[in-house]
Amino acid sequence: MQGESNNNSSPDRLSGSGAVPLDAEDPRRIGAFRLLGVLGSGGMGRVYLGAVPGKFAAVKRVLPILAEDADFLSHFGHELDNLARLPAGANTRLLASDRTSKPPWFATEFIPGVTLDEAVRLNGGPLSGGALWRLLRGAAAGLRVVHGADMVHRDLKPSNVMLTGDGLSLIDFGVARAADQSRLTRTGMVIGTPAYTAPEQAVANPALTGAADVFALGSLLLYAANGRPPFGDGSGPDLLHRVVHAAPDFGGLAEADPALAELVQKCLSKDPADRPTAAELVDL
Repeated sequence: MQGESNNNSSPDRLSGSGAVPLDAEDPRRIGAFRLLGVLGSGGMGRVYLGAVPGKFAAVKRVLPILAEDADFLSHFGHELDNLARLPAGANTRLLASDRTSKPPWFATEFIPGVTLDEAVRLNGGPLSGGALWRLLRGAAAGLRVVHGADMVHRDLKPSNVMLTGDGLSLIDFGVARAADQSRLTRTGMVIGTPAYTAPEQAVANPALTGAADVFALGSLLLYAANGRPPFGDGSGPDLLHRVVHAAPDFGGLAEADPALAELVQKCLSKDPADRPTAAELVDL
């Protein structure tokens, strides 16, 4: 293994990983992990491809500005606790973390594969037929494990579904939360991605259940089937209003696969009580 040099993040070394080269301001090491590239970034932090001898990891570091927010750090600590207690099969394994670091970080095992949105792009358009049923089965099976641990993912979206050689994995439990800790959510704070939120999420209901993830799964399937979110694009109040009040856009799914469309319709019921559970979807 080569020493610490800028060549560690050169494009040829990153080929096939999904990572891009490190920027000048990115760290070269976090904890024991040597950083090789950037896997992604978002509103909460930046995710790096890291390595220790014999193992690759996804290393997520909180944005420095959030590390000064005491409320956020409290949330982050609870999230780490939840991540550590997720049962096998629900998530990539937590390898290491440091909640006292400035800024804090954690590392999970790295899973080679493509995200659902990447798969749609590489496919040259929407998925169809058996691929959609396998997506439903794989995602529902992952959610069944999560919900069985009395937890809710809260941010199921195309970029958080990883398609791998072994099937499907749900990733990025950065906003996952134990159901009995939902009171930690700030009043009026919408957690999740607007295009894939459930109506109860859109109105910032703090008492979320696994039914919110099932709604997101329905939206996810329509995205895969049509190449677009079922309630349109955007991120503001107009989109959230459509999630709460408007009917989803089924595109051509109802004609192409009526049985799957019927299941998706049930997943997208506005009333959480009318949606099937993840376990029921796996059985179906």
